[in-house]
Amino acid sequence: MNLTGIINKEGFSIFSVSASLFIHIAILFAAGYLLKFFGEYSSPDSAYIQVETAEIENIKQIPEDSGKDAFLMEEKTDELETQINNEASFPDIYKFSADTSVLMQVYKESSLNVRIKYPPGWTYIDQNIKNKLDGVTFWFSAEIYNPPPYVHLEVKEKYLFNPSRFKYKIKLNDNYAYFNDPEELAGQFSQTIYLRTDTDEDYSLKLIMKGKESFYSFQPLFFAMVKTFKFGKNFF
Repeated sequence: MNLTGIINKEGFSIFSVSASLFIHIAILFAAGYLLKFFGEYSSPDSAYIQVETAEIENIKQIPEDSGKDAFLMEEKTDELETQINNEASFPDIYKFSADTSVLMQVYKESSLNVRIKYPPGWTYIDQNIKNKLDGVTFWFSAEIYNPPPYVHLEVKEKYLFNPSRFKYKIKLNDNYAYFNDPEELAGQFSQTIYLRTDTDEDYSLKLIMKGKESFYSFQPLFFAMVKTFKFGKNFF
């Protein structure tokens, strides 16, 4: 082999090695650039996730007062759901759709502007404390029942009200009626309707009657009386 061929072969080999080295270096630089580019491009998403995480942590660290407000909101929601469920399950008679046309007499008083209708054949006696109405008792005056059925209207102290004591709640006129199913004690049946108002006083009406059949025969009349009950300054 002559000298010129050897030189040419050695020159080609050096060129090939150099070219290969250059290509690898170029690939490394390109890969580094791409990694840096995509790393910088993806960093905003990473920062957003961190902010979101920080906000979640801040939500967890709610002040005590805010926690109380959240609890009260949840409690009101539960109360509303309970009210809706209870109203949906009312017997028809608990919707206070009783006929009031049989109530032909009217009781009125001026200290609290109370007005309520009651049936013929009934009478009443009212009680006042310091010239202010405290209660009224209505009863059937005919000597058919012994003891006779009676309905007691009572003015209530608002701070003593406890809604958890009642099973049902329904809007009635301009107030809310709270009540339970009738109760029985020693053969005497009773039912109380508590009226929660926006005034300084609340009211309750209670029917008491001996004997189950007699009680339920007077219950529609009782609900009719509750339906006619009015109070406040605008009635006179």
